[in-house]
Amino acid sequence: MELSKVSKLNGIFLGVGALGLLISACYMFGLLGEQRQKEFAYSWLFAFFFFFTITNGGLFWTMLQHISNSGWSVAVRRFFENLAGNIRVMAVFALPLIFFSPFKNALWEWIVAHQDAAAAAGGDTLKGLEEASHTNHHLHILVAKFGYLNIPFWTLRAVLYFVFLGGMATLLRRWSIKQDGDGDFKHSFRARAFCAFPLLFYALAVTFSAVDWVMSMDYTWFSTMWGVYIFAGGAWSSMALSIIALSYVRSHGYLKKIVSMEHYHLMGKLLFAFTVFWAYIAFSQFFLIWYANITEETRFFILRNTNNWWYLSNILVWGHFVLTFVLLLSAGRKKKPDSIVWVCAWVLIMHFADIYWLIIPERAPSLSHGTVLWYDGAWWGDLAAFLGIGGIVGWAYLRRLATASLYPCRDPRLLESVKAVN
Repeated sequence: MELSKVSKLNGIFLGVGALGLLISACYMFGLLGEQRQKEFAYSWLFAFFFFFTITNGGLFWTMLQHISNSGWSVAVRRFFENLAGNIRVMAVFALPLIFFSPFKNALWEWIVAHQDAAAAAGGDTLKGLEEASHTNHHLHILVAKFGYLNIPFWTLRAVLYFVFLGGMATLLRRWSIKQDGDGDFKHSFRARAFCAFPLLFYALAVTFSAVDWVMSMDYTWFSTMWGVYIFAGGAWSSMALSIIALSYVRSHGYLKKIVSMEHYHLMGKLLFAFTVFWAYIAFSQFFLIWYANITEETRFFILRNTNNWWYLSNILVWGHFVLTFVLLLSAGRKKKPDSIVWVCAWVLIMHFADIYWLIIPERAPSLSHGTVLWYDGAWWGDLAAFLGIGGIVGWAYLRRLATASLYPCRDPRLLESVKAVN
């Protein structure tokens, strides 16, 4: 695809991203005050994690299509490959979360507890935690979790997540593009075999990254459904974004003879399936925690059903699931690009609300030690971080679309995909 076709939109993305990052830098480096810097740590995590889940969703769909030897999806697979390529961009945006002390100390109370314990015990963190737990009984939890939740291992895991996910995305796209040039079937066979075992590690990387960066904001809380919940939202939103990107490309005259309404229908059905799957996981997580009624678990939902957060919780029930479910029931609506694009835009808004609901309610109670539930004006930082990261991610995605064929033009199953019928 010629970059000139999307240069205007690409320029908008770059401009918005640059402006957002400039404002973010003012927050990040304390130019607006130490309190705003701490509040902004949550803004940055929210924006980063929103786009991180969507990017991982693109890698999931790429791997799934290879491992299942899917024929119908060949025509649209390049959209998922290009989306997964943003993992390297996300690695750059993860650096402040992994290595910038003001952000780490504001976001994760357990890191501060470890640092205090190490200082009190002459560098022996575990010994310091054990001694401190005699007066602060909550620290018994950190003692029990020390084998997993310690700063060196936490940092190492973060690096490994990006090495693995970025490596997978790079290799799969590279082999796909090589096949465009030489037409050798070995690239398809290699990709299929390569995805078989690493799909397990993909699941582990998505699960534990969500545990490390979001769940551990409250180190006393835990949920065995957490990884699947995050995965479901990422797969759901990445499919929606890919449908929007596909429609945008077709509106410029590309893929008219390659992608048919049958592809829209098939992608819409997967979007519908993950609408139901997310709801199933979300309800299961809530039901199990409600039924067990364990103090450490129930805090998560009590906080998100207090004051104005109660309204957002209900929006997720009725907007994330019920409305989307109803809209996607119609086969005719899934086959109409103009209709399903609006549904996909709604899906992305609901994913935005979901990630916001997961992260931002922790900000005020954590930073104020439980005295307030909301900081006035902190949402400006949320907006700046979202526009900064989102603008650069969108710019990188469109540039990547323009660097190679929009579809795997010499894949052996391309004809099967072009003729796909439900």
